[in-house]
Amino acid sequence: MARSDDREQCVRFLYECLEEGAFSNLVMKGEEVSDFVRAAVYGTLTYTVSIDFLIKHLAGKDVDTMDPFTRTVIRFGTWQIVFSDKVPDYAAVSTSVELIKKSGKGSAGFVNAVLRAVATSSSKERDISQYRPEIATSLKSEIYGILKKCYGKEHALQIGKSFLVTPELTVRYNAYKKNRTEVISDLERDGFIVHEGHFIPEALVIIPTEGARIDRSPSFINGEFFVQSEGAMLASLIASPKTGDKILDCCSAPGGKATHMAEIAGNDCSVTCLDINVSRLRLIKENADRLGITALRLMEADSTDISSVLTDEEGTYDIVTADVPCSGMGLLGKKPDIRHTLTYERMKELLPRQKAILESASKFVKPGGRLVYSTCTLNKAENEEQVQVFLENHPDFYAEDISSRLPEGLIIDIERSIEAKNGYITLFPDRDLCDGFFVASLRRKG
Repeated sequence: MARSDDREQCVRFLYECLEEGAFSNLVMKGEEVSDFVRAAVYGTLTYTVSIDFLIKHLAGKDVDTMDPFTRTVIRFGTWQIVFSDKVPDYAAVSTSVELIKKSGKGSAGFVNAVLRAVATSSSKERDISQYRPEIATSLKSEIYGILKKCYGKEHALQIGKSFLVTPELTVRYNAYKKNRTEVISDLERDGFIVHEGHFIPEALVIIPTEGARIDRSPSFINGEFFVQSEGAMLASLIASPKTGDKILDCCSAPGGKATHMAEIAGNDCSVTCLDINVSRLRLIKENADRLGITALRLMEADSTDISSVLTDEEGTYDIVTADVPCSGMGLLGKKPDIRHTLTYERMKELLPRQKAILESASKFVKPGGRLVYSTCTLNKAENEEQVQVFLENHPDFYAEDISSRLPEGLIIDIERSIEAKNGYITLFPDRDLCDGFFVASLRRKG
């Protein structure tokens, strides 16, 4: 069972995230955090929409009427009762009451009554899958509505439910430094269980043992792999760099695609990495140094105005990649904060910036060269529609067939085959077992 200081840490982190708008990865950064705390924070943030519904449905109380600290404790307690199998119900109730008593809020009786109502409910009443889709997927109505609009009622529900499954930790082994067998052996030596990825040849799925940190393992420090989703890896495969290619990587940090493309080309190419943030450029350098990649050139630049820094290089790049800032709807499984921060208005605000980056990046593609556009969202307005508008405004580009560049392990049905011939692919968490991701390949006419 979790320690009392673990629970106090959970409530502190959750309060900062839910009431003060902090990001979970940042509030936990720099602190010793147990596996229970990490699971509880991510779990409560993931299921907040469902938790709030159950509190009202089972206990008749609206969280909006509670003081912020009290509702944080009740949300945390409800997550333990309904969504965790590690804590007995009675312990979730009693420890939550103790947390309130320590805070001096004077609402111990109220917390006890609410959580006891939740704890004494039947398993059927707690089953969120029986309620409306927004509750079953723990998504705000406007976010679920976008999924439904883009993919229909049935698939939207499948996607939403798949985001409730704890995502796998995937890494890209560094073929430039060691082969697959050697990296797997080293990871197993470091205490991890390792499986092959689902469709990317360089991908490995890592299952850590309790307390193990992948970023502290000797094999990580030695640069044997890069933590990266298979969707992001696919973008580099579709870019298909060759020895000697001149590559421009926009919005490059933390350098996953840039280092991957360099590895594919045997570190014998030139990759110019642009990022607007100097500290994030340093992160690219750290990763490249760790991986032993020397083909990168780092430049501070706003990718909406690349011409201001690369004044004499327009039309000279074999490959230009633009992994643009997006709503992150494909990352709901691993970044539960997005469930709270994302709004329809925020999505609309991103569209002009994405369009500007595509416009700016396209100028640097040489005749016959390739422009690869990618996002980690499932919002079609940021994906297919953005690409379509670009092609309508740029008759010198066309969407090229990417079928031959898709890995054999990827599920290919009739619909996906048609999409690939039309130059793009969308990955889904329910069918591809990875983050939601979109990649399009556009060729400049010779």
